[in-house]
Amino acid sequence: MGRAPLHALVWSREQHLYELYTQGQLEQRFQPADEAAWQVWLRKVASFAFHGRGGSLNVHLERRPRGGAYWYAYQTKAGRTRKRYLGRTETLSLAWLEETAQTLVREQRPAQALDQGMALLSTKLAPPRLPNSLVLRERLLADLENALSTPLTLLSAPAGWGKTTLLSTWVSRHPYRVAWLSLDELDNTLMRFWVSIIEALRRCRPGIATLALAMWRSPQPPPVSAILTTLLNELAEVSTQQAPLLLILDDYQVMTDPTVGESLLFWLEHLPAHVHLLLSSRVDPDLPLSRLRARGQLTEIRADDLRFQPQEVSTFLQQTMELALSEEEVLALHRRTEGWIAGLHLAALSLRKQQDPSVWIATFTGSHRYVLDYVQQEVLNLQPLPIQRFLLQVAVLTRMNAALCQAVTGEPASQDILETLERSNLFVVPLDEQRQWYRLHDLFREALLAQMHAAHPDLLRHVSFLR
Repeated sequence: MGRAPLHALVWSREQHLYELYTQGQLEQRFQPADEAAWQVWLRKVASFAFHGRGGSLNVHLERRPRGGAYWYAYQTKAGRTRKRYLGRTETLSLAWLEETAQTLVREQRPAQALDQGMALLSTKLAPPRLPNSLVLRERLLADLENALSTPLTLLSAPAGWGKTTLLSTWVSRHPYRVAWLSLDELDNTLMRFWVSIIEALRRCRPGIATLALAMWRSPQPPPVSAILTTLLNELAEVSTQQAPLLLILDDYQVMTDPTVGESLLFWLEHLPAHVHLLLSSRVDPDLPLSRLRARGQLTEIRADDLRFQPQEVSTFLQQTMELALSEEEVLALHRRTEGWIAGLHLAALSLRKQQDPSVWIATFTGSHRYVLDYVQQEVLNLQPLPIQRFLLQVAVLTRMNAALCQAVTGEPASQDILETLERSNLFVVPLDEQRQWYRLHDLFREALLAQMHAAHPDLLRHVSFLR
């Protein structure tokens, strides 16, 4: 990364915008919110220098051995270069560049700052506290016992399907065999990710992985493969007479750096027999799931398994939420929500204020403000802008395939996007085994339509006409 980039993007304090220079000549200007023009230019280049409001970066597009191209930021100070994953082209915004530059500046601290930062992880090393009133899901708790018979268990479902609560319930029954780590965006670097995992393992098995931890924290760490091999050897030395050890990584969807996934796959493929890994995620991880599935090395629990059954809906509404509802009203809510736990909870909050539950249930849709806010904040806002636009446009379709989606959106890669939506658990329900026909979860689709009507009425009229 020693060669100076051809392009330089510089923040102008006087103009309050970004100025793009190519070989020292001013070529273009970008307003901070002008993401469309920024994306057009970004797709033409492979590197540039960024001098923002809070720091500077060298930014490079790098291709991975397994396919795909990803942007990385480099920042050098006092002879030490730091690297940070930025993501794909379509998700690389000017705001994300600013945030990354500022983060790397803050990280240029003495080495002891790492120890101080890792000490803050204590709250992430235990599952969240369980609610006082809980729907016990014995069928799923029994399924989780299978997590101790395969190297990997994947708990994959959209937001609000009860993943963390289910895991917390299971852990409460097996407190001495589980290492727990709740992940967040700050863990999305190799060093932070693995140091956090080691801390979780040491909380469950005090004293293990001492050498691997010291290697990560050394001024010049050895190659990642050497550190992970040391960690695996140290885990293998733990007496197999003890109970099996399960490492749970919650919210794994925030791990977007491909090098994190590559290192985790290496670790997974060499796990000792008594150590098991469980990933809880809103999206399918970038791991060879089909290969693991064919080898019998993968246990899967998905949205279809997690959705509340009618009896569980009744228990939740009448005991947990303390609502007096008839059997018909319970079944009606089950049909409307399709067993989506967050949707049921949001409906129950409103039902507490209703004098006639039957009338309210009959008119309950995804446009209800609680559901609309949840979908906007917990699902839609977290997606890249092209995915947001695609979802909003296809919401007019009750059933969809690639041809219909292309007719509505004009997107020639509609089939690829539909399969991406399915892997990302974005409330897309496959209607066949060939991945040709899909539908959106009804409440989710209604929420998208309400959002589109409020924010993009012209677009709604356009796609409705095409339909």
